[in-house]
Amino acid sequence: MMRKMTVGSVFTLIAAVAGVVGTVAMMLSSNIDKAYAYKTVNTLLLMGICGIILCLIAVWSPTRFGNHDLLSTIGTVGAIGLFMGVVGTMISDRVLMIAGLFSYNSQNMVGWRVFYATVTGIAAFVVGCILLIIASFMKNAKAAK
Repeated sequence: MMRKMTVGSVFTLIAAVAGVVGTVAMMLSSNIDKAYAYKTVNTLLLMGICGIILCLIAVWSPTRFGNHDLLSTIGTVGAIGLFMGVVGTMISDRVLMIAGLFSYNSQNMVGWRVFYATVTGIAAFVVGCILLIIASFMKNAKAAK
């Protein structure tokens, strides 16, 4: 399998690693303080893990079935959808906290730690989505000789 991988596969693997980083940062931002825990943390964790698994399927599938097969397309699109769903939920759950930090509650050190962990998670998921979009336009497996 490793011999058949190309640049598109490497980008998809890096997107899976970015998904792991985003999931860990999301869990850290939820567990810093009880007051800042996500309401649906279990759903977000499940979405992050499923997105990572779909990235790995998008790497494996072209080596087995050829480039641009249906399974790798579903894996790529599903991973992008799940990652962006996590990003949207993270932003909507933190918007009031962020507004408070940048206006009247700027001395809240715990809030700033949660903010930085949240931004790290969001950035990792967005980078993963961008890499998946770039990889979707590339060949993910070398042609058989």
